[in-house]
This record gives sequence, C-alpha cells and structure tokens, in this order.
Amino acid sequence: MLKYAPVVIVTLFWGMSFVATKFVVSVFPPFPAALYRFIIALLVLFPFTKNKKIKDINAFWAGFWGITMYFVFENTALVYTNPTNAAVIVSSAPILYVLFTHLVHKTKTNIYHYIGSIIAFSGVTLVILNGRLLKLNLLGDILAFGSAFSWVAYTHYVMKMENHDGIDQIFSITFWGVVTLIPFSLFQDMTPIIETKSLIGLIYLGVICSAVGYFLWNKSIVLIGDRRTTNAIYFIPVVTIISENILIKPNLSLYNIIGVIMLIIGLYIFERGE
Repeated sequence: MLKYAPVVIVTLFWGMSFVATKFVVSVFPPFPAALYRFIIALLVLFPFTKNKKIKDINAFWAGFWGITMYFVFENTALVYTNPTNAAVIVSSAPILYVLFTHLVHKTKTNIYHYIGSIIAFSGVTLVILNGRLLKLNLLGDILAFGSAFSWVAYTHYVMKMENHDGIDQIFSITFWGVVTLIPFSLFQDMTPIIETKSLIGLIYLGVICSAVGYFLWNKSIVLIGDRRTTNAIYFIPVVTIISENILIKPNLSLYNIIGVIMLIIGLYIFERGE
C-alpha cells in the first residue's frame, strides 16, 4: 500500500491549496500569483538539481500545459463563471484522460472503466454542488474545460519523458512553466505586496503544492500508473470541502457524504476494469 502514499499526500496538498489560493489572489492578480508560486518552486528545486535538462522538448510542453495553460484557463474561467462550475468541469479530467488514452495511446479500456469513471464523476459533482443547480456560462465553462484538457496534455507529455519522476525533470518542467507564464503575467500588475496570510499561502503553494506536489504526482505515475494517478483528481474537491469545513466554515451535508460514497464505489468499479 506504500505505493499509494505519494498520490494520497499530493491529493491532500492540492485539496488544501484552494484555501491558500483564496488568500493569495485576494492580494495578487491571478497570473502573477501563479508566476510567483512557481518561481518559489524553481528556487526550492534548484539546489537539488544536478543536470539542468531544460532542452527536453517534452519538459517544455509539460510545463506549458501543466503549469501555464492550466492556470491561465482556470484563472480566466473564474472571471466569467463561478467556482462551482469550474470545480465540476476541471474534475472531468480523469474521464477525459481515460478517453484520450483509449483513442491516442490505444490503452486497453473496457466498460468497467467508463461506468466507474461516470459514477465517480457524478459523486464528485454531487459533493461540489451540494444540492444546488449548475448555472451554465458558455465562455467561462469552455475555459474551465481548457484546464481539464491541459492536465490531460500535461500527463501525456510527462509519460513521454525519461525518468519523469526525477528532480531534474521536475525542475525542467517548472522552468518552462515559469518562462511561458511570464508573457501572461505582464498584462497584470506584478507589484509584490507583503501581507502575512497571502505570503504564507504563497510559500505553501510554491514549496508544498508545486515543488513537492509535482514531484509526488510524477512519482505516483511511476508507482501506480497514469490512469490511477489521474483518478486522484476526483478527491481534490472533496479534500477542499473538508478543509473549508475545518478551517473556514463548518457546513458538511448529506449531499457531501452521499457524493463521497459514490466516488469510492466508482473508483472501485474502475479498479475492477484494471
């Protein structure tokens, strides 16, 4: 069971990251906030990196899709749609990845994979919506789908890298993420603002969620496979809601509990397919 430890830990980190991001974006504009986050990650990774393999074309595309475009799509989507819509749509990434690997990688896929994915996604949707109706916003929702597709593309290019769970490779991915984030950040106010909560949140996002988080995610792909690792995305909003209930405002409901049960059942069915 130890092989599942990295994905469990990173899911907890990323689930709680939304609470930290809430503090950070209250002070920094969205794109500079993402840029500063990954600059911190780059500085943390630098001392542990032996070979700066930044010429790897797959590292470039992984950084572009998994860092730059993911956050550009997500942050821009939140301008036009609400966080609930965005959370539901981004949580569709595992289903999209199953379909992508079936069509592009020709990975063996059966009815258990699709039924399990649909039940798990329905459970996550129930947790996020918490009894409310989804109000569609065409532009914002399309942009949110861009985030989900970006993560699919990130995993695709990571799988093409040699030793993609190594510190050198994580450094390269982060380096290109920072480089390709700069042009987007230039269109927003990049003036650093010192404020205690947001600064602590930014350090948490940079060190724990980015430097350590991306390393653990890629390590998990090696240990349990790309599909099982991608399925962990289903649990991120669940961790977020639990974190909010503990740190901000207690409001756990029956919808949350039923949704989590559906999520677990869906992933169990998916595992039967594996």
